[in-house]
Amino acid sequence: MKTLKNFGISVAVASMLFSTSANSGSVGGFGSALEVTQEAQWAADIGDRAAAYTQQLQQYATQLQQYYQQVQEWERKVMGLRMMVSNIGTLPENMKDQFINMARQMKDQMEQGQAIAYTAANIDDQFNKIFKGYDYFLEQSNASTQSFQAAYKTMYQSTRDTALNALKTLGIQEQDLQNDQVFMAKLRTAMNSAEGTEAAIAVANQLTYHQTEALQKLQKTVMTQANLQAQYIAEQNQEKQMSKAAVEAFAPEPEDSGSDDRSPLRYQN
Repeated sequence: MKTLKNFGISVAVASMLFSTSANSGSVGGFGSALEVTQEAQWAADIGDRAAAYTQQLQQYATQLQQYYQQVQEWERKVMGLRMMVSNIGTLPENMKDQFINMARQMKDQMEQGQAIAYTAANIDDQFNKIFKGYDYFLEQSNASTQSFQAAYKTMYQSTRDTALNALKTLGIQEQDLQNDQVFMAKLRTAMNSAEGTEAAIAVANQLTYHQTEALQKLQKTVMTQANLQAQYIAEQNQEKQMSKAAVEAFAPEPEDSGSDDRSPLRYQN
């Protein structure tokens, strides 16, 4: 499906950003040590890439917040439609069209949220591979033994299972989600009767309720991951600066190799 493909591209780009050459520790493939300037540049590049990932996670958190606000709006609309069906027993055809289109958007947004969770888990994996001390940092932080990858997997599966179980009551299967037109056609078929319309609105109400909770949890997890990675990078930079300052403080003063007629050595017998 197109939303997952788009985020799949993001995952591929993410992997490329964090990948390093097999010969990154050698020059010309002969195993020689990198020059100091090359090592410094490599470290700077890694820092830039890590910071870019943290920024990407922050952007995802903002996007998830927007999703949450949209779902709240859909939730209000679904409640209004539910009241209308309760009062008059059906919906006008134009309102059925609006509802079906809204349901399609809800489906697409759910998939986008799941794709964000998948990408965030991939970022966590890549970050751990580059910064070997990150696991220990997480153990010492407020996150304790939190596993972001496990958390994302749980959220993804829970959201998927809830949606599929609800949609099955309308005769909509998992493969039907892969095509917008098929999904909308099946939903319209289910709404051919008053009972089907009422059931479809009840399903939509259940999905919006679950999505508000799922998006809040996902947004909080992504933001926590972004903050911890940013904090780790900041601490690493601070340690490097402190080490550099300590070395410079205890380094001997360079000898003056130039001659000076006023030097006392010229007047010793």
